[in-house]
Amino acid sequence: MSGIELILSDNRGVYIPRDFAEIVNAGKSWEGYNPSDIETLLEGPDAEWYWESWDSVTNSIYFVDSKGNRWNLWQDGDLWMYCEKLMTDEEYENFFGQPLDF
Repeated sequence: MSGIELILSDNRGVYIPRDFAEIVNAGKSWEGYNPSDIETLLEGPDAEWYWESWDSVTNSIYFVDSKGNRWNLWQDGDLWMYCEKLMTDEEYENFFGQPLDF
């Protein structure tokens, strides 16, 4: 099993935050976020605090799978979730651009 999963492709552009908020709002078990940030993201990119809310969400939200593994978000064009514990050394270096033991 890989420690990296694609959530949303970068072809969604400025709507990635809104579309991710729809996933969270649909009941997927994400934790650690402020619900008001999700509400702001659901309003779309014209919302006043859209990008600030997105920054807050990407820095705080996480998902714990059925095996107890913690998954975090990473956006570099595409939106990914990753679990450092499940990543190989090669995946980690390719994903973050530095060795795991950095």
